[in-house]
Amino acid sequence: MRKIFSNLAFQVLIALIAGVATGIYFPGFAVKQGFIGTYFIKITEWFAAPVIFLSITTGIAAIASLRKLGRIALKSVILFEVLTTIAIIFGLAMAALLKPGTIDKGNIQEIIKTHFQLPYHTTSSGWHNYLPAQNVLWILTSAMTIGLLLHFLPQKDKYIFKLEKIRDLIFRVITLFFSLTPLAVFSGMAYTIASFGLHSILPMSKLVAVMYLLVIIFVFAFLGLLLRYYKFSIWQLLVLIKEEILIVFGTSSSRTVIPLLIARLEHYGCSKPVTGFVLSIGYSFNLIGTSIYLGLCTMFLIQLYNIEVDMYTYFKIILILMLVSKGASGVPGAGFVALSSAIYILPGIPSEGLLFIVAVERFLNEARSITNTIGNAACTLVIAKSENEFAER
Repeated sequence: MRKIFSNLAFQVLIALIAGVATGIYFPGFAVKQGFIGTYFIKITEWFAAPVIFLSITTGIAAIASLRKLGRIALKSVILFEVLTTIAIIFGLAMAALLKPGTIDKGNIQEIIKTHFQLPYHTTSSGWHNYLPAQNVLWILTSAMTIGLLLHFLPQKDKYIFKLEKIRDLIFRVITLFFSLTPLAVFSGMAYTIASFGLHSILPMSKLVAVMYLLVIIFVFAFLGLLLRYYKFSIWQLLVLIKEEILIVFGTSSSRTVIPLLIARLEHYGCSKPVTGFVLSIGYSFNLIGTSIYLGLCTMFLIQLYNIEVDMYTYFKIILILMLVSKGASGVPGAGFVALSSAIYILPGIPSEGLLFIVAVERFLNEARSITNTIGNAACTLVIAKSENEFAER
């Protein structure tokens, strides 16, 4: 029993259940303590930056040859682009089949407008809304530059050793900090239920149900087949990262678990160079869950307003969603910002329809964040195995 209760995954699960109950029965208290989850996410993002930087720097410095680094980078970019494009088309096609937007919006429009309003950042359609986050690109560029410089130093092993010592120290601090995860999960879930209310969420349950159905199909069908080709099991991967999945579900942010995921995959057998490099760039360019979400929600709005769409417009939608998906860098709400940017670019779709999505955004965010995490972990395993950078343990 002591082993069960000390397990982080079990603690997070209990926190989720307690958060839902508190949001329903003690909404006043739930709203007041919502700041805990917000600050937890901010602090974990502070940890993510140095871990990404040190992982990429030491990984590139230690890699056998620059030719191999170039091959890993090329494989990663191609794999990311193929998967995210398939995910967008899959989201559009399945939404066209399942029709989540065929609801009576008249009955719920007043409820939605009473309880929700569009975030301020959706009022601008400038290019900055759907370019990758500048801080992520800065970290990647700086780490790659320093890693390349270290690669050519005659005493590079000494510097790599020191940097890895610093990285290990940060990991120990992160491990201690993440013991607070259940508190943050409880805070976030309680605040969401208390703020939105089940009466506002239930009318949009069809969209939420379709989103979860699509990510489940994609994970087990597409990612499952990809992993099977490289002699991995999707079930094995899900069991391996179950704690990270629960943390992402509770915090609605896939970037909160980057340090934990790097450590987990390295311990599982992926080499440090591949893990640090692929995971880090994956969280900017391989957001599979966000891609499914963009396709699904765009089609939801098309159906909601009975908009006629020809093949040329579908092709344009796919291209625009491919672009904006690269800007949703894994932080809470970034997917919605990308969606709102796409809607403002696409003519004929009323932006007020975004209010319907805002009502259930928290639950859609959880689905896409979990899928982003699973997708990046799967791609890291695939690249590591294809480059003989995976050691069975």
